Amino acid sequence: MKFPFKRNIFQRLSLKETFTKFKTDPAFRKRSAILAGIGLLSIPFAAMVLALAVYLGLLAGFWGGLPSRADLAAIDHHESSEIFASGGELLGKYFIYDRTNVNLEQISPHVIDCLIATEDIRFYNHSGLDYRSMGRVFVKTLLMRQSSAGGGSTISQQLAKNLYPRNNNKPFSLLTSKIREISIARRIEKVYTKDQVLLLYLNTVPFGENVFGISAASQRFFNKNPKNLTIEEAAVLIGMLKATTFFNPRHHAERATVRRNTVIGQLAKYGYITHEKADSLRKLPLTINYNPMTHNLGIAPYFREMARRQLVQILRDYNQIHETDHNLYTDGLRIHTTIDFALQNTAERAIRKQMPMLQKRMDLHFSNASMDRAMPFFQTLVERSPRYRQLQKQKLSKEEITRNFSAPVAMEMFSWEESVLREITPLDSIFKSQQILHPGLVSIDPENGHIKAWVGGNDIRFFQFDNVLSHRQAGSAFKPFLYAAALKKGIEPCEFVSNEIRVYEDFEDWTPTNSGGIHDGFYSMKGALAHSSNTIAAHYIMQTGTGPVIDMARNAGIHTPIPALPSLALGTLNTRLLDITAAYAVFLNGGYSISPQWLLKIEDKDGNLIYEAGENISSTRAMDEATSLLMQDMLQAVVDSGTAIGLKGRFGLQASLAGKTGTTQNNADAWFIGFSPHLITGVWTGIENPVFAQFYRPPFSSSSSAVPIWGEYASQAMRNRHTRPYFSGSFKELPDSLKVMVNCPLYLDELPPERWIDRIFGPRDDSQRRRREEEPRRLRRFLRDLFSRD
Repeated sequence: MKFPFKRNIFQRLSLKETFTKFKTDPAFRKRSAILAGIGLLSIPFAAMVLALAVYLGLLAGFWGGLPSRADLAAIDHHESSEIFASGGELLGKYFIYDRTNVNLEQISPHVIDCLIATEDIRFYNHSGLDYRSMGRVFVKTLLMRQSSAGGGSTISQQLAKNLYPRNNNKPFSLLTSKIREISIARRIEKVYTKDQVLLLYLNTVPFGENVFGISAASQRFFNKNPKNLTIEEAAVLIGMLKATTFFNPRHHAERATVRRNTVIGQLAKYGYITHEKADSLRKLPLTINYNPMTHNLGIAPYFREMARRQLVQILRDYNQIHETDHNLYTDGLRIHTTIDFALQNTAERAIRKQMPMLQKRMDLHFSNASMDRAMPFFQTLVERSPRYRQLQKQKLSKEEITRNFSAPVAMEMFSWEESVLREITPLDSIFKSQQILHPGLVSIDPENGHIKAWVGGNDIRFFQFDNVLSHRQAGSAFKPFLYAAALKKGIEPCEFVSNEIRVYEDFEDWTPTNSGGIHDGFYSMKGALAHSSNTIAAHYIMQTGTGPVIDMARNAGIHTPIPALPSLALGTLNTRLLDITAAYAVFLNGGYSISPQWLLKIEDKDGNLIYEAGENISSTRAMDEATSLLMQDMLQAVVDSGTAIGLKGRFGLQASLAGKTGTTQNNADAWFIGFSPHLITGVWTGIENPVFAQFYRPPFSSSSSAVPIWGEYASQAMRNRHTRPYFSGSFKELPDSLKVMVNCPLYLDELPPERWIDRIFGPRDDSQRRRREEEPRRLRRFLRDLFSRD
């Protein structure tokens, strides 16, 4: 059979020769038309053959394969676990990918309207593929090169791409990915209803910033549930889907506004809203309420980090016992805590208001300080730094490391105003870091031990160490347990004791002194506690012994090691802010201690209970009720006329308040553990390393740092109707039998007559005094009552 065309039809001709031959040779034109027709018909045929081959390859497992209907029906992607305050407010999330599933009833209808109008207007009329859209893309995008013609992917195809991301299978990656997405989209439509497809899409679609799903995006950019999104807010989020980074409203507000208005235009175009409504919405400024909800940002970050560590262990134990595999980061667990959302916000605001002022005083105090005074100390800090260890791994010599630490580099330095990059040497940065004042605050309900507020530091991005959990020297904040032990031993609260300096020869000439150098006069027990006399505290521990004091503190809830030394009277033990704050509950609970509790329950994503905390009731009694009431009365004097008087003077707090201040050696630590009838709050401030205070004494005592933070916190809480009840009510009134015991002045310049009799006829040494304490005291009580003053 002869080929019907002449050979020259296949000969290579120039463009000019081909054009001329086409004009002058009818036979050439005819043959060319036939060849062109065959060529055009062969293109779709070849495409179909190629597509079929790719599809068969996918079925065979090439290019990632295709999920079965069973796989699609069992889709269960990672879901963020959420941690809530006691009132149900969201505190934060634990996640690998920030995603929270919701149902359609929890999503604003505006979101659905914006999505369909913008991404897939015929969503309810196709079965996964929109052939009209595909034709438009082919003609306008591929042939006419119109980049603004839009895409042809349906919501189902986009869902397929989100669930099963594309693989880079060169040279057929685009073709195989498209065919794979089309195939998966068709299967999705057969497994799920249209509403289920919408919900699955909205729960999995990425919004950038490691955020997945409409719920997480709504919380991130507008700090609200998706149910409450307005039209313009929904338009912003749906508009982001075109390019999440390019249209991010936080970083590119102008672009996001233009894109939002495009979505609003689509709503008007398809009749979801009127054109007049669209015009009014386009005029609105773009406003967001950015709420990052990341691991390091948002409300209560130190509390959430503490909870995270404990939750991992709780789930590990639960999984071992029940042979389950619950995962904090992927299973969408719901963790309910004791934190009061309003009180937590109040605590953080109080810290943010007071700490910048305190830090300015620190900066002024250290403005002319030099490292020369303590170079060995700083050299130790250098050698402990991660930078030093990294340089050592590089096999650098000590001289090279020294030069490295002396060369300026760009560093992000913490500041209350704004953390910025600074050119500073690593050595200077270490020096500056030691000059930063750190806070800690925790509030506990004395009735049940529930933790209501927790602030662990300045900024968890810079300082990961949690000051609520750090072990620091307690100072005079420990003294109430000494005084309670003294009362329990039978020492009378109205026995006046000299404030003079004493030398205790049996303890290596230990000579405690008072802050400020004041050692005159005589104090009753209440006065000595109110004014935090060290000399009288030392006197009392000599009478009680260290054992009863240690037992008292342990029974109250202080479980850290307690030294059996007389210096314990001055608070030389190291303890945690959390423990000592909870221990003060004995002064409100009739002598019973309480354990701090932060977790109420854990539920899985379907609401099934995994863990529930029992009722937090303590049977441990640290002291009798009478002692508890007497201590409560004496601790009120600290606020009324003692070292915490600034609460009522500076902040005008008129509520029933009590507490105890504490300042350690060289002002390294400052404490105030204060309480109202319904809340105990401990505040600590201090520097990172107490050794630094030996060389550079900070300018703060508890009265000038911890007390102002506590006062700011209480003052703000009392102005808020949600938190005011924590500071309402009055302390239990002392019965008459106990009122008599403390009905005496706090301070006397000179001893009353009965004390002179005691001085003349009383024992002169401690051994005689200890024997005398076991004898009847009728004469002493008679003389005291005879000469006592109101």
